Amino acid sequence: MFSLTFLNSGILFLSSAIIIPVLIYLFAKKKPKKIIFSSIRFIKESQRNQRRKINLKNLLLLIIRILIILLTILAISRPAIKAPFLKKSFSHAKTAVAIIIDNSYSMDYLVDTQTELEKAKNIASEINNLIADKDMSLLLTFDDDWNKLNGNLLFGKQQPNLIHNISIVAAALPLREVISLAEKKLNESHYLNKEIYFVSDMQKQKLPEKVTIPCFFIPSSFGQERINLSCQNAHFTSELTHKNAEKKIVFEIVNHSDFAQTDVISQLILNGRTISEKISEVKSQQRKRENFVLKLEKSGLYNGYVQVNNERLPFDNRSYFAFKYNASPKIAVISDSSDIPLPLRTILEIYTGNPDNIEILHSRNYDFQTLQKYDNIIIYKKKTVSEKFKFILKQFEEKQKKILIITEKQLAPNWEKQIEDIFAVQLKNFITQPQPLEFVNKYHPLTEIIKNDKNILFTDFRAADKNTKATILFSTGNYPTALEKNGNILWLFDVQSSRDPFLLSSAFPVFAYNSLLFLADNYAESRNLKVGDKIRLNSETVELPSGKTIRLANPFFIVSEPGIYRFDNKAISVNLDYSESDYQRMKKIDTKNIKILSKNWKTEIFQTRYGFEIWKILLIAVLLLFALEMLIVKKEEKAK
Repeated sequence: MFSLTFLNSGILFLSSAIIIPVLIYLFAKKKPKKIIFSSIRFIKESQRNQRRKINLKNLLLLIIRILIILLTILAISRPAIKAPFLKKSFSHAKTAVAIIIDNSYSMDYLVDTQTELEKAKNIASEINNLIADKDMSLLLTFDDDWNKLNGNLLFGKQQPNLIHNISIVAAALPLREVISLAEKKLNESHYLNKEIYFVSDMQKQKLPEKVTIPCFFIPSSFGQERINLSCQNAHFTSELTHKNAEKKIVFEIVNHSDFAQTDVISQLILNGRTISEKISEVKSQQRKRENFVLKLEKSGLYNGYVQVNNERLPFDNRSYFAFKYNASPKIAVISDSSDIPLPLRTILEIYTGNPDNIEILHSRNYDFQTLQKYDNIIIYKKKTVSEKFKFILKQFEEKQKKILIITEKQLAPNWEKQIEDIFAVQLKNFITQPQPLEFVNKYHPLTEIIKNDKNILFTDFRAADKNTKATILFSTGNYPTALEKNGNILWLFDVQSSRDPFLLSSAFPVFAYNSLLFLADNYAESRNLKVGDKIRLNSETVELPSGKTIRLANPFFIVSEPGIYRFDNKAISVNLDYSESDYQRMKKIDTKNIKILSKNWKTEIFQTRYGFEIWKILLIAVLLLFALEMLIVKKEEKAK
């Protein structure tokens, strides 16, 4: 289809200037001088012939001058012509092209005998072959480091090996950022025609609100249904069963397909050894919780992963974990009282396995150095807050030593102020009327297995403002009753109460035990770490999951791949965010300048938004018309 576009269309109003030579032609005619002769018949005949020649010449000059003005104005308005012959690669106008290859982990899915990424690289190679020497090209991926190294605008084609060597990246950039980067770099080319080709499995993603350069989405495959299993949320836990602690690795198998998966094999790998296997059946779209029971005899650092057997998309088959296990933890209870309430002491004895590992410390017999040997620090019934104690609290904060603070009915004003500062919360009055459990935080490791049972009542607890910067673990009515901030835990219920139903429920020992595990780092610090997160490491070096050791330029480090990271005799686990495991295909796009292409995508690319600019041709035509006018005028002068 033929089309004509004017890039400076605002200048076209000047085309009305063609009226000027017409007006000159109409009102500037020379009148012949009258001469009287005796016989004028032959003279009149000659005049008529001469007049015809003059009129024809003037009309021709008028047309030439009109065309000169009109073509000059058209050239300034920069017309561009687009025609069907531009579909041929060798005839398209010079174009700045960006090829974006989706290398996020969903592209690792196996279709027939090739992964989506392999198919995408084949398509990108075909596009690259259509790029002419007059074009400019840009190759981008979802890998930020790769783009910084290789994402340069070049004349002509990209190197074939550059496309071939692209691999899956765990921490993928958002599509919006990559398209924005492509637009920025293409605009540096100053080419009139610019196009972006995005080759992807069409996983649903958030699109830019505005795209200024035509962007064509090319599917790497056209299959709609996917079969995928992922393993998620593997972590260590120690659950209470009949006053005994059963140690487990808990994990989830997620079926992302629309039909059941039978004979799903899952394996536990702990410290490099396969410990156990099991077979499960997972229903359609089910998230199934499973576990492996551990027999831990020695204290120490443990790490590993749970994996499920799924060959279609192996990238999300593993879930990593890391934890520190202490077979005989020690607890320090900082208190101005010499007694520990029975509900709390019972849990402490189960947790330590030895009552002798529980010590009550008064202000006169401890300092920060002394407290370092304890796995758990509990502060309860603190009636006086000395400068020494304030200094210790400050050191807890600086050294990131986690503490459990338990409130009671009577709080010393200066201690109450310290609690409010630590947890960024405003404490209120003490409530003695029964209140039902209204909220349980299912997204926190301390409370995820506690059921939101409305039959659980709280009596005798310290009310707190719900507008707090701390994480609310659970609440009664409008009042939070347990908070967590920076790893510190605050219990607002009175463990000494003899009439609080919560202390008699099955939820209390589970919550109390989990709190102790959380504070002692038996829960993996990295449980919620995902690729792309920025973490702070107090270490000069870190060992990557690949086994390579790198030196850190600063304490902040971005984890870019899933696995176990080791530093200073510690280990943290990092996992995927799993957002791409649940595949949803883009079907319709409403964003202007974005179009999804069909299987015949080759006939739909290099269409060039504007086509060929023809202003040079128009200026050449203007020069030729000037020359023609000069020839006519000179010929007339020569004839005279």
